[in-house]
Amino acid sequence: MKGKILVLLLVFVFLFASGCAGEDSEAASEESDLEASAEPQDDVQQENVSSGSAKDHVVRLEYYKVIRPSELDVQTGDTVSWWSGKRQGTYILVSEEGLFEDQELAYSVPYSYTFNKPGSYLFTVKDVPEMNVTIRVN
Repeated sequence: MKGKILVLLLVFVFLFASGCAGEDSEAASEESDLEASAEPQDDVQQENVSSGSAKDHVVRLEYYKVIRPSELDVQTGDTVSWWSGKRQGTYILVSEEGLFEDQELAYSVPYSYTFNKPGSYLFTVKDVPEMNVTIRVN
């Protein structure tokens, strides 16, 4: 009887340990995926990142109807990447001037657009009109 209890206890310990190891490796895998995708971190300002003569700009869509920055000035040839900070569900990014079709933004999967014509462009989040950004291209 004691042998069966000991075996059962060892099985539970093994299952518990393997479950914990699986979560750690999954978290490490997610971290490496995030690093590979070059997602901007909350504690690091990454609004402008040089890549040759053109610049890359980041717009973050966050919870509580927040979009950062709400206004952005860029040069012709610059690229803007929209990142969703919403872990559950998605946001739908809308170009009010019709520069591109509505884009569904999932967490950690950016949408990028290169601006080739000067002008002022408004982008909103579908069903959340308070979430908008104006991008001025010079």
